[in-house]
Amino acid sequence: KILVPAILLNGLTIVGLVLTERSGFAMAVLAGALLPVTISTISLGLFSQKKNLTFKQAQAFMLYSFMAKMILIGGWVVLMATSENVPLIPFISSLLINFLAWHMSEAYHIRPLLADVVSENMEKS
Repeated sequence: KILVPAILLNGLTIVGLVLTERSGFAMAVLAGALLPVTISTISLGLFSQKKNLTFKQAQAFMLYSFMAKMILIGGWVVLMATSENVPLIPFISSLLINFLAWHMSEAYHIRPLLADVVSENMEKS
């Protein structure tokens, strides 16, 4: 439910910045949105394709996924912060907003998948 407004807000912000000839800011907003959107989409897609997981395996997958997300985002921040072409305030703002929105959305969409894992494990025991 939160994905559509997040995508629309990102798109409208970028279009607005481009139309006002602030393409540097638009690129910073896009750079801030790019990694959280990509990582959450991949993580959710991978988790939904996993079948016959035990609860411990599902929990380990979520922990490793979160650790990978933090490492990639940390590296992305360092890369963008050392670049002189990216305005940091719109980049960090976009990154933070997108990380929170997509991480919460990912958690919301993983709940039913995790419930399936728990119910399957309870049926087996």
